[in-house]
Amino acid sequence: MARAENLLTAKQIEAALRKGIPTQLNDGGGLYFVVTDKNRGSWFMRGRLNRVSKRRVLGDQSVSLSEARLMRNEEKKALKAGIDTIAEKKAAVKRAEEEGRTFGMISDEWLDFWKNDKDDKTISSTIGRLNKHILPMLGKKIYSSLEFADLKSACAQIAENGHREMANRVATIISQVCRFAKMNGYHRYNIAEDLTTLFPKPKKDINYEGFPAITDREGVAEMLRKIDKYINAGRCSPYMEAALRLFPLVPLRASSMLLSEWKDVNFDENLWRIPAENMKGEIGQRRDFVVPLSNQVRQTLERLYEFRVNKFLFPSGGKSGHLCVEGVNNSMHRAGIPKGKMCIHGWRKVWGSLAREYGLPDKIVERGLAHVSGSAVEQAYNKAQYREIMRYSFQWWADLLDALRDNTEIPRLLLSPDLIFS
Repeated sequence: MARAENLLTAKQIEAALRKGIPTQLNDGGGLYFVVTDKNRGSWFMRGRLNRVSKRRVLGDQSVSLSEARLMRNEEKKALKAGIDTIAEKKAAVKRAEEEGRTFGMISDEWLDFWKNDKDDKTISSTIGRLNKHILPMLGKKIYSSLEFADLKSACAQIAENGHREMANRVATIISQVCRFAKMNGYHRYNIAEDLTTLFPKPKKDINYEGFPAITDREGVAEMLRKIDKYINAGRCSPYMEAALRLFPLVPLRASSMLLSEWKDVNFDENLWRIPAENMKGEIGQRRDFVVPLSNQVRQTLERLYEFRVNKFLFPSGGKSGHLCVEGVNNSMHRAGIPKGKMCIHGWRKVWGSLAREYGLPDKIVERGLAHVSGSAVEQAYNKAQYREIMRYSFQWWADLLDALRDNTEIPRLLLSPDLIFS
């Protein structure tokens, strides 16, 4: 016996809505109306798909009784035909989203996900590569329409211009974005798979020596004299002058020095602290690096303090608010130090080479470079800063550079056991 249908009237529904008492009104055939509050309610339809009970929401009180019955009949036909209309609607919405989702949109989502455990410098460089090399070509393209050839072209253009290492870095970013798209269901597979294999990191020459540096005594002495002449000729700002003087004296990484702020310089204790976030290494494993001030470094910083204009030791009018590596390098080259043979990072190699040559123990040289040595357990337990031995060593080094520049007697290195183990 067929179930009765069309049991309700429009007046019954109107009366129930006016009362506002929560109730359920059955129209038969799986259709019913639920009153939730005064003048508020919803239409529902219950049926079975492959012997599984299904409930559909057909609309609120604005849907008339006749409209609800038509929707019920259509839904019953679909269920009888084995069609899940809800699943189809969700799939249609997903297709619409995919059709409108661009590579740029996905890259924004990926960046928010990826940057949580990255430092500011890494994030900034990645955003720069996205904006310069990737988004201009791929950003506005619908992701579902992209093919491997499109991604390859973005990297090939960079490689053809001779920037093979940058091509590899760009390919890596694209691959990470595409992997993120697959993981989040935006695409069935990673369309950038194997992209990085087409743009491998360039192999280093067997004679590769890293950053260019002049490390022989005569060459170092000549560079120091050229810097002095350039500064004395009044060809640079007080901030650039300080940077040119300090890089030879303190073997810090360029970014660590240029990011320094005045709050990290303590003239009372004669110390310059480089905060952990400005040091190289994995987040969570870095630590502050403390530089005891030699007389020459202190004098330079005291002169520089008179010209302070913002929080940075080396301010500039650029977006970062401080001098950049390229700017200091350019000034050094304008001073007459040949480009391609020396850069500011090369002063670290000068320290590493000449300090050893004149007898400074390897452990102290490596400490001056802020290199981490020993096993993970040793690093965890050894938090020593070796301030006294480093104070002596940096003063000896500053005196040695003065002697080389002025062609005077090199200061003797006197390291007593008490000092070494202090």
